[in-house]
Amino acid sequence: MDADTALSIMESLDEAEALLRRMCLGDGWASQGTLARNRELLNAARHRLELVHSIDEMEPLELAAVA
Repeated sequence: MDADTALSIMESLDEAEALLRRMCLGDGWASQGTLARNRELLNAARHRLELVHSIDEMEPLELAAVA
């Protein structure tokens, strides 16, 4: 793995972590809006994690198109 690939992976992981931090978690009842927003954040974080897995499998030319 080259430095650019490692940097892309770290950036995607940082983005996923930032999305998960924005989730509203707490005790008690949560509104439908809060649940929907948390679901969106989880899906976005999952997408970034899937991107990390796909980056490692990409060829160098494909990787340049992502960056």
